[in-house]
Amino acid sequence: MTTPSPTRPCGAAVPRSRAAIDAAAAAVGLPIPEACRSGVEANLELLESHVRRMRAEDGE
Repeated sequence: MTTPSPTRPCGAAVPRSRAAIDAAAAAVGLPIPEACRSGVEANLELLESHVRRMRAEDGE
């Protein structure tokens, strides 16, 4: 099991806005080609739903 990094706490929010996504990608040196942006945004939306479910925040 991996221990959360001090720079990436367990409670960190999934980046969703264009600015937040760009900042998170820049922080790890990951370019996001414009042709991939909609897919990245859709995957982060799905990831956020999984996070809410794991944290029992979705009412289940």
